[in-house]
Amino acid sequence: MAPVLLATIVAALWTGLLNKVVQLWRAPEDLPLRALAACVVSATLTFTANLPPLEPLLDRAGPGVRSIVVNVGTMAAAYFLLAFFTYAMRGPAARGAVRWQALPLAAAVLVAVAAWALAPPAVRADPAETANGANPHATVFVVAVLGYMAYAHARSLRWSIAYVRAARTARLRRGLIIVSVAVCAFLVADATRSLLAALQAVTAPPAGVVSGFRLIYLSGVGAGTLSFVVGVSYAAVVGMLVSVPLWRAHRRHYRQLQPLWAAMHRAFPQLRLGRVPATSWRARLGWDSAHYRFYRRVVEIRDGLVLLGPYYDISATGGAEHDEGRWAAVIHAALRAREAESPIVDADPVLLPGGDDLESDARVLAGIARAFAGR
Repeated sequence: MAPVLLATIVAALWTGLLNKVVQLWRAPEDLPLRALAACVVSATLTFTANLPPLEPLLDRAGPGVRSIVVNVGTMAAAYFLLAFFTYAMRGPAARGAVRWQALPLAAAVLVAVAAWALAPPAVRADPAETANGANPHATVFVVAVLGYMAYAHARSLRWSIAYVRAARTARLRRGLIIVSVAVCAFLVADATRSLLAALQAVTAPPAGVVSGFRLIYLSGVGAGTLSFVVGVSYAAVVGMLVSVPLWRAHRRHYRQLQPLWAAMHRAFPQLRLGRVPATSWRARLGWDSAHYRFYRRVVEIRDGLVLLGPYYDISATGGAEHDEGRWAAVIHAALRAREAESPIVDADPVLLPGGDDLESDARVLAGIARAFAGR
């Protein structure tokens, strides 16, 4: 494989791996996500093994060590991809089926390792190399590896098509379609290389034919891997891009609410919310932390405004329900009245305006907070 293409694939895989690690960190109990993360890890390490510094390190470990590591890694990636689709379609009940699917993998690995160990040193160095196609050990090795991968990819394609039909969102459906295209490319690569191994076992095909088969195989692997990374990361990445406007709005409103929140906190320090539950601690870090802090600030402000109810002067509003400056004056007056311990007669505890939901309520409070800060 060309160094540039290999480096591109490795970079894409590491990007996809980072995405899966973040998702798995947030939902470690998700079985399909576990399987998909294991698939991406296997594929990433497999391709990385062909780049420095792992490539010379494995080569120094012994003739053919890198070859066996790479091929077993690709078989593991195919198995975990099949496990992902099985879990995704059948849920936790698929645990037994996933374990049974490990038997064909184990059998294929044993056959491949045995063929590799029994091969002459020259063949053992790279049994999948087309130059060794006439050697029976190389043939058995290639058929065992690619035969299993073709089996796993064919079943994965079947499940992926079913999953596309069952997908409830357009975003997830598009990602699954891209993954299905990737699996099709893998199948083309598996079939092409297996057919070449069978031809080389019975005859000596012309060099042009061998080069053509090899080109199709490498193109299938390259296109399939890149498509796979895009597909498995599509829904998460697009979801993050779509949420950027909301994230920016929450950060902006969070800053704008600071003066009003600080006043409520000084007046009612006991209203500061405690720590989030242990199961939700991840929300306090990373991308979701801005949302967590924003919602928490809105709730604390609203709680403080409710407790100020006995100190609101109804007549101070002048009937201007949407005048943010007037409401800021009312809150200032209520805070001063509370400090003086002078509750207002006939005060209304639900006097202040608000929205129909938390988002619109936050916008109203942000406007009042801006006016409040200007006083």
